[in-house]
Amino acid sequence: FKMEFEVVRSLRALQAAIARHRNGPLNSAASVAIVPTMGAIHEAHEKLIDEAKKHADIIMASIFVNPKQFSKNEDFDEYPKSEKEDIAKLKARGCDIVFIPDVDLMYPKDFDLTINVPKLSSVLCGKSRPNHFEGVATVVAKLLIQSNADYAVFGEKDYQQLLIIKTLVKSLNISCKIIEIETVRDDEGCALSSRNLYLDKTNKQIANQINIILKETIKNYSIGDDLVKLKNSIREKFISKGIKDIDYIEVMDSDSLEESKIDSLNKRIFIAVNIEGVRLIDNMKLKVT
Repeated sequence: FKMEFEVVRSLRALQAAIARHRNGPLNSAASVAIVPTMGAIHEAHEKLIDEAKKHADIIMASIFVNPKQFSKNEDFDEYPKSEKEDIAKLKARGCDIVFIPDVDLMYPKDFDLTINVPKLSSVLCGKSRPNHFEGVATVVAKLLIQSNADYAVFGEKDYQQLLIIKTLVKSLNISCKIIEIETVRDDEGCALSSRNLYLDKTNKQIANQINIILKETIKNYSIGDDLVKLKNSIREKFISKGIKDIDYIEVMDSDSLEESKIDSLNKRIFIAVNIEGVRLIDNMKLKVT
C-alpha cells in the first residue's frame, strides 16, 4: 500500500505529511530519507532518490535554491528553476513528499544564525567561495531538523560538502545517517550538475576533457609519485584542451582535506575550473592500480 504523493510548502504541512506517512495504514513506525536539492532535477538527483529507497520507507525531497550559499557575484538569479517539471520527475522516481519552502520560511526577517565548520570549509571551494559552506551547513541543518529524517543522501561530486555535512551531523548529535553515492556521470563521463545546462555544445566538449584527463592521471599514478608534478601535469593538460581558468587542482586526504602525504593511500584529486563563466568541480580517488 502506498500513501498519496504530497507537495508541501509550510512546516506544519511537512510535519503533518510525514506523520501521515510514518503512521501509514499499518500504524508502523516508518523511516524517512531526505534528498535535499536546489531543483533543476536531473539524473544524479534521481540516483539519490533510488539510493534513498534502499534505506527508508518514506522518501522526501526538498527543493530550495538557497540564497545563503551564493556569493554576490554568483548566479543565484540565473540558477535554473523548473518547479513543475521537478515535481513530476521526483514523483515519477518514487518520492512520497516534496517540500518546497520559501525564503521567508527558511530565513525569517529576524534570522540570525550561521553554522560554520571552519576547518573543512577553509580549503578548496571555501577559499574562492566565501560563506558558501556556511550557507550549505545552515540550510542542511535546518532541513534535517525540520524533517527529523532518519537518512539523508548526498553525492560524492560535492565531496567537500559531503564531509562538512557528516561533521555537522556528528557535532550536533543529529540522529540522521548520511549516505553517499558515487559521482553520477553522463555518457561522456562529465560529472552531472545543474550548471551543465549553461554549457553550449563547444564548451560541453571541453568540459568532457576533465574526466578523461583525471582518469588518465589516475591510471598512470604510482604510490610515491611527486604530487606537485602530478598537479602541474593536470594543469598543463587542462590548458592544452582549452580549460584555462583554473581555480584549483589539489591532492588532499580523503577524510581531513589536509594536504596529502606522498605515501598515503587515502587521497583524492580535487579540481575546480571555469569554462566560459560556468564553474565546474570534480574529484576522484587517487588509487594505485
